[in-house]
Amino acid sequence: MQGDDGRIALDLMDETAFARLSGDGKTLVLRMAGTDGGDGQWLDQLVLPAPSPFAHGGGCVCCAPDGAIAAMLADLFRTRVTGQRPWFARVIVVVPAALREGTRQALEANRVVAARYRPVWLSMTNTPAH
Repeated sequence: MQGDDGRIALDLMDETAFARLSGDGKTLVLRMAGTDGGDGQWLDQLVLPAPSPFAHGGGCVCCAPDGAIAAMLADLFRTRVTGQRPWFARVIVVVPAALREGTRQALEANRVVAARYRPVWLSMTNTPAH
């Protein structure tokens, strides 16, 4: 699922949308702490820090864990290009629906993420991911 520009496909989903997918063996999944790990043939499923218990709700940018997600995406890219992690073509970030929009905005604004990952945001438009 890599585009012509060479960046890694990046999508955001909530638990409901993610539960409908089956793994493809080449997609990394980042999930919030405390969510069900699920099964399937995902390349790997990594745990993200839980959102603040003081979140304003609605996915506000000040409470979304975008900094942690951006740092994790940067580290994933580094380990991919240095061969410390198997090659992956796509990353799905599973976040609560209330945080999805704020997280999307923050990731789109992050220059490091934008340089390495191509946002596809398939689940946000109700387009099937596979």
